[in-house]
Amino acid sequence: MEKPENSRSGRWGRFWEPRHRLPFKLLAVTVFGVLMAEIVIFIPSVANHRAQLLQQRLDAAHLSALTMQIAPRESMTPERVRDILSTADILGVSVYNEGRSQLVLAPDLNPEISNRLQYVDLANSSPLDLVTDALGMMFSRDNAYLLIHGRPSNMQDVMVEMVIQRRPMRLELWRYARSIFWLSLFVSVMAAAVLYFALMAILVRPMVRLTKNMSDFQEHPEDASRMMQPSLRRDEIGDAEKVLAQMQAQIRASLKQRARLATLGEGVSKISHDLRNVLTSAVLMSDRLMASDDPRVQKLAPRLVQALDRAVALSRATLDYGRAEDISLEEVNLFDIVEEVDDSLNPLLCQEPRIRLVNEVSPDVTLRADFTHFFRAMANLVRNAAEALRGADHQQGMIIISVKEEADRILIHISDNGPGVPEEAREDLFIPFKGSSRKGGTGLGLAIAHETIIAHGGGLRLAKTSAVGTVFEIELPR
Repeated sequence: MEKPENSRSGRWGRFWEPRHRLPFKLLAVTVFGVLMAEIVIFIPSVANHRAQLLQQRLDAAHLSALTMQIAPRESMTPERVRDILSTADILGVSVYNEGRSQLVLAPDLNPEISNRLQYVDLANSSPLDLVTDALGMMFSRDNAYLLIHGRPSNMQDVMVEMVIQRRPMRLELWRYARSIFWLSLFVSVMAAAVLYFALMAILVRPMVRLTKNMSDFQEHPEDASRMMQPSLRRDEIGDAEKVLAQMQAQIRASLKQRARLATLGEGVSKISHDLRNVLTSAVLMSDRLMASDDPRVQKLAPRLVQALDRAVALSRATLDYGRAEDISLEEVNLFDIVEEVDDSLNPLLCQEPRIRLVNEVSPDVTLRADFTHFFRAMANLVRNAAEALRGADHQQGMIIISVKEEADRILIHISDNGPGVPEEAREDLFIPFKGSSRKGGTGLGLAIAHETIIAHGGGLRLAKTSAVGTVFEIELPR
């Protein structure tokens, strides 16, 4: 059974696609904006048109008065004057000149509505009065009489009063308003259409092309044919195309490198796992060698044990760095974490009795963290400090862990009184296999700690280092 055709499908359906909604919105906004502007202009325009119509009638009334003064008296009868003024819808006229008044035509008023006579003074009307009177005339429903008082054009010492009815003026104002409306609508639609097609050509189509290219590249970034081919445009769109092409090239190179590193890392992890098992067995055998009475064995066995310990530590650090695990946040006690770090590093600290870990964290300090991962980060930082103190000429090495609580964050300081971090090691301090300043070190301890703290939403930095000690600072959000 065939599906009914969608109302937006077919010949014109493509214009309703989501990618074409922007120009249609711009089209509607342009039409609306032009119409709003026309409305703002419309009211003063109608008021001005009404004033011009009244002024034209005042001029016609004054001209009729002058004609009566020049023409023979018998030719300008009241009926003839009324016929002449009726063409301008004028019912009665009086002229005042140099203190003299002249009744040109007495109005013949309807007794039923003659009591509704509205006085309009054009000579002393403000712009607001003109607008108010124009709107009142347009939306009135009666045919009341209007007594218009004003000066003819270019006649400052002459005043004219005339009587007209409201309905003819109202009809003329509405004809003018309708013509202005259709003209405004036509102008707004034409302007919006020009803007629509201009935006389609200049912005929308290039944006659609960019979006489609990014979508295609996202599906198959390894396909070189899906990379952006910049056009010859020299504007911001052209710059965006060039930047996108460069970014896609960098992404493809990074993906290739990451794929090779992932394959290599998987192999290294397997080798490190097997190597650690072998080294563990070798450590057990070296312990038996330590019990030998042979002087040469007694001399070489400690060096062998130290080499095996370094190899085991390297294998363990490599496996820890390559392990990808999710962070699960919960309320943990920082004091307990530091105590467990002290217990876990006790064998290392026992080898150096002059190194001591001091826990200055209050027992009631809690934070949101993954206990296992945060413990590993703290242990790496403390182990790094202990290794630095082992090679220092100190009577007593101190590793102090303290905390400072603020309104929106927690600051944890791991400080020691060691020789400090060498200048050449500070730049790559948190980069794997580069950040170690100790001979035989891998630099993975600080790298793992750095990544773990970042995964918790915080930060790890070298706060201070000198010849008298080093301070690492962990910042975590509340």
